[in-house]
Amino acid sequence: MSTKQLLAEIDRGINALQKARALCLKGEAVSPKAKAIAAKTAKATKALAKKPAKGGMSDEGRAKIAAAQQKRWAKVKRKKTKAAKAALVVPAAK
Repeated sequence: MSTKQLLAEIDRGINALQKARALCLKGEAVSPKAKAIAAKTAKATKALAKKPAKGGMSDEGRAKIAAAQQKRWAKVKRKKTKAAKAALVVPAAK
């Protein structure tokens, strides 16, 4: 987005907010259509301003998961080395 487009978008937002403010100050004397437009504008700006935080994982939780994974891999590795050693042992010839 170029600077001109960004400034134009900001100006549109400012104009919409100024219209909404003027409608709020006038109170009951405005038409229902104008109130609906003001409410829609206010709702849109509120939605843009407030983004929900993404869920995350604590460092403690991440460490627990890493430890459990290392334990699982160690178990697999032990089985592989035992199998390899068993394959290397040659039975004594009679």
